[in-house]
Amino acid sequence: MDQAPRAARQLPFDPLGIAGLVALIVLWWALSYFRIVPQVSLPSPAGVVTTIADNFFSSSYLDNYHLGQQGMAGNLLYSIVNVLIALVIACVVGITLGFTSARLALFRAAIDPVMLTAGTIPVLVTAPFFLVWFGVSRSAQIALLIIYDITIIYLFAQRAAANLDPTYVDASRTLGASQRRIVLDVYLMGTLPEVFGGIRIALAGAWGLEAFSELLGAPKGIGRVIQAMAADMDTQMMVAAIVTLAVVAVGFDFAIGSVFGFITRWKRKARL
Repeated sequence: MDQAPRAARQLPFDPLGIAGLVALIVLWWALSYFRIVPQVSLPSPAGVVTTIADNFFSSSYLDNYHLGQQGMAGNLLYSIVNVLIALVIACVVGITLGFTSARLALFRAAIDPVMLTAGTIPVLVTAPFFLVWFGVSRSAQIALLIIYDITIIYLFAQRAAANLDPTYVDASRTLGASQRRIVLDVYLMGTLPEVFGGIRIALAGAWGLEAFSELLGAPKGIGRVIQAMAADMDTQMMVAAIVTLAVVAVGFDFAIGSVFGFITRWKRKARL
């Protein structure tokens, strides 16, 4: 009876997720085709796809809004670079702090209140302050993303290190492993699945936060495109920008999930 669920887990994609996405597109098409929702409020899927194709790599239309001649691709690249730079910095800082706090009680007592306070304050509330401190430069978006990502990754890394069974450490020492091998082969490998989960959650939220921070002020970026189109009531281009960002976010999540799954394939084999 467990064969079907096990086979579904071994697929490279989620069949229920694909079915849900198809159902959403069909609903969108029906609402626009039968004019249940006015075209000005909800453009058709075909119209959105055409808009993306016509304005993706180059767009004189977006250039009129001072968003560059590279079209949506240029603005997407701006957002993607911001998200990835912030994620890399947050991984280094968050994982280091999380592992350290899990092993040093004094350090944890000092750093936990800071991280927990940062985690309880809605990040959207703090976004205007970053605009005041850094202006509309790229630094404002990256700094905001770093704070958001570090908080999530820190908590996951700390929990993963604290939950690691000390039996593994004792066994490795009994077998003569050096401290370096213990850190790399026990602490790092043993906590990777949970840490990777935190990284994926941080990345998923970072896309929306990056777009929001660009709405407050940025020289370019997909959020800036959405802001300009909303101000001009160009719903079709606005939806096209949102759909493009969603596709990129899903694509990155799938790619990173596949890489993480390959790296931690030993865990999947251990369950069989």
